[in-house]
Amino acid sequence: MTAQAKTRRPALMACAALAVGALTLTACGGSTTAEVSGGKKDTGSAATQTGKAVTGKAGRTALRSFNAPAAGLEYVAMGSSFAAGPGIQPVQSSSGAAACARSENNYASIVARYAGANLKDVTCSGATTANILTTNQGAQQPQINAVTPETGLVTITIGGNDVSYLGSLVTHSCQTSGGTNCGTVNLDAINQAFGALTDRLENVVNAVHARAPEADVYLVNYPVIVPDSGTCANVPLTAEQVAFGQNIAIRLAEATATAADNTGATLINLSAASHGHDACSSDPWVEGYRPAAGRAPYHPNENGMQAAASLVKSALKASE
Repeated sequence: MTAQAKTRRPALMACAALAVGALTLTACGGSTTAEVSGGKKDTGSAATQTGKAVTGKAGRTALRSFNAPAAGLEYVAMGSSFAAGPGIQPVQSSSGAAACARSENNYASIVARYAGANLKDVTCSGATTANILTTNQGAQQPQINAVTPETGLVTITIGGNDVSYLGSLVTHSCQTSGGTNCGTVNLDAINQAFGALTDRLENVVNAVHARAPEADVYLVNYPVIVPDSGTCANVPLTAEQVAFGQNIAIRLAEATATAADNTGATLINLSAASHGHDACSSDPWVEGYRPAAGRAPYHPNENGMQAAASLVKSALKASE
């Protein structure tokens, strides 16, 4: 693989609008242990695979001792709402934070405080891979512009909006619970997007490597939302819709793992770690379809962000 991006056609997505406080998000397209080593593929429902743990000199040097602040480590966080943390208070004071619903307690912020790193958080709710590489998102420039040669650590959670991971779950939940103006789920568009997703994720990582050759790049995948079996009031889906959501989650995890393996990024396997912490569980890491006021449906809660941060911290320790 090279750092040169591949040419691809954009895919059309079914979209769902979500109200989070004063913000409207458009979702297009879906025990804490680090799953970051090895290279084996889990044949269970998560269909997980780990990426190569290739770390850069800048990250290793700055993170050598976690007993003291890693002064000077330049950390860039990129991704969609599952990295930004809509509904988790307080909102950051960083540029664009309010428009992007970027939380002071998202996993990147937790990791940065832990490591004493200088965080530049450009995560933004609703982002796709195009918003990382080429396309403005409102007033926010492509997220890749935050990466410089001095960047030593990059975390990325992206791809869910490309394939309607969240959008399809919200649309189906709306339909099943008797909502109106729910929209539709376009399976053909989702399948088309999945055909390009691995390349898109690889292009994101390769673009980071091109701008910051010494940076450690961590692909943090998406948490499980629907249970492995059954459903509950917090997840108003039919058995067929649950299976549909599970299938998208599995394919998204597989694409992310393949991209990590092909680019030398480190996979942070939140998908595998979050099994048993779905929206129906007694210890959920994500909200249900109808969360408390100000919260975002089917998005990570504080426990989910803490879990993701713990996985990243474990990976950083392992890279010393």
